[in-house]
Amino acid sequence: MISTNNRRLLAMLCLLLAIGPASFFAGAGKASAQVMRVAIVDSMKGSVTVLKSGGAKPFAAFKNMSLNEGDQIATSKDGSVVLQLASDDADKDSVTIGPSSQVTFTKLKESSGTKTKMSVWAGSLWVKVKSVSNANDQFEVETPTSIMGVRGTQFYVGVNPRTGLTSVFLAAGVIEAITGGIRLETDGTPAKDNTVTLYPSEQLDEANNADGQGLTTSVSIMDITNFINGASPDIIKAILADAANIRKEQDEMLQKAKDSLGEAASKDNFGGTINSEEDLEAAANNLTNLLSLIAREALEQQKIDQSQIDQINKDAKEKLLDLDTVAELKLSEADKLKQKAAEELKEKQKKLGESKEKQLQEQKDKLAEAVKKAREKQAKIAEENRKALEEFTKKLEQLYFEKLTKAEQDKFNANREEIEKPPIKEDSSSGGNSGTITPNALASLKFSQVGYATSPLIISGPTGAVDLEVEFSGFSDSRKINGYQIEIEYDAWTAAFDTSSFDGVSTSLNYRSGGGGFVVEPDGQHVTGANSVDDYRIVEGETSNTLVYTVAKFAGDSVQITNAASVVKLPFLVRAILPANEEIGPDTMAAPVHFRIKSITAVDAAGAPVATVKGPELTLQVKPAKN
Repeated sequence: MISTNNRRLLAMLCLLLAIGPASFFAGAGKASAQVMRVAIVDSMKGSVTVLKSGGAKPFAAFKNMSLNEGDQIATSKDGSVVLQLASDDADKDSVTIGPSSQVTFTKLKESSGTKTKMSVWAGSLWVKVKSVSNANDQFEVETPTSIMGVRGTQFYVGVNPRTGLTSVFLAAGVIEAITGGIRLETDGTPAKDNTVTLYPSEQLDEANNADGQGLTTSVSIMDITNFINGASPDIIKAILADAANIRKEQDEMLQKAKDSLGEAASKDNFGGTINSEEDLEAAANNLTNLLSLIAREALEQQKIDQSQIDQINKDAKEKLLDLDTVAELKLSEADKLKQKAAEELKEKQKKLGESKEKQLQEQKDKLAEAVKKAREKQAKIAEENRKALEEFTKKLEQLYFEKLTKAEQDKFNANREEIEKPPIKEDSSSGGNSGTITPNALASLKFSQVGYATSPLIISGPTGAVDLEVEFSGFSDSRKINGYQIEIEYDAWTAAFDTSSFDGVSTSLNYRSGGGGFVVEPDGQHVTGANSVDDYRIVEGETSNTLVYTVAKFAGDSVQITNAASVVKLPFLVRAILPANEEIGPDTMAAPVHFRIKSITAVDAAGAPVATVKGPELTLQVKPAKN
């Protein structure tokens, strides 16, 4: 029996495994936040998957799931997810991830503090980081172009893998975008610094040059229409839902700017861009109206509805989002030029992306067409080979049939009927037995293992293996050949053709790699330089079986074999048949296994017989091993 305490412990362990250890940090205090920063799935919709660090297969995310160092979260084209980051105040730090996004989490704990980093490879984020409890703690967002350093900030990041463009919009706080490469202005001249500092209402657009030399960068006042056009409804809703916090942080920054008028450039006065009351008034106008203008444009583009805006105002107990405002963002002539440059950069990257996609599609189409043609060619060659081998086999069978006696012909046709093949009739146009035995055209069998010619094969199991080689010689000049058919007769009870070895993927070429000019390509395999195909069948008899092996050339000139050359190796399995009740001992006699060339018919390119050869018998002595 498991005690109550043990059951409670097991239940707690199961809970811990189910929801992840990070859930215990969600409402943790200051000490816990300094030790570990963990993302937890707060809400989600559509398809959202997580690939755990070191894992090989992603799985569906779920509410309260923890995301730790090295984990990757991805959303589908209809998916989005809101993550909470453990901090001093669990409700302060959050990340909203839009559709078609891919984000990886990295956390490095150092003696001086903790650096949390999110790497965005595709898609969009709305990041709200209000709480960094330790002055030495860092929060970064990495993109393919820059690393964004964050402290007390609310901002948007979008990465378009099709165009290579990274876009950042800052609503509140300060961002430093750092690159290890060379920053370039939109006109191609080197920038003064590789670090770009963004202030509220500004947007950053950047993309690596096509030649890989430099990072083209544009910083401007945000273009609200273009931004809303590219942002998902979930991201827009998250921005507007943070309206109260954004306005509070913006007001704090404006007050700092007012207090530092006339001082040296610093983050308090927006990098020295607010030097007068007029500058301060323009900045205040832009920040005060920014969210209302975003809401109005989102409503016009039907990214949100009126009820959502009304609810935000109701929750804030004030009209944070004023759709009736007639104010617009105040832009200087320099600001307008910067916005134009940003739009030109986006258009340039869009065309570059479209060009790359077109090239990629063209390459895919060419590859698909090449594969199609190759398959068609392969199928055509295979069909031609099949027809050539079929026609060649018919000719050889006809030649063989005409050399049989009437009784042998009847038996041969009876065997064909059993395997559902039509009977062969004597061809009166063949001119009789034109393929006479030619003294100089020779064929013979030999053992691949030379020792078996004089010594027995000792087998320790039920069967032993032996390879026979077929040698040709004297097929030259007028007797050049384009194919041949071998008939090898062997004892039915003591030998069997080893089809597994002859057809095996790893062994078939070893048996067909003989000399003589026939480069055979087995069925289903590819052989470089192949010029021949083969086929075999086994004709079973009462006391003996016959292996009929056929080879036909489909390419190249006729083959000349002057001196003895092995054209094929044939594997057999053999066994010893001992007299009844005889025990195996030192005096046990070896049992003979007989092989003989029943006939070899060789033909020329026209299919006419060049020579018909019969070979001598080859006997293998087989002896079982001692017990």
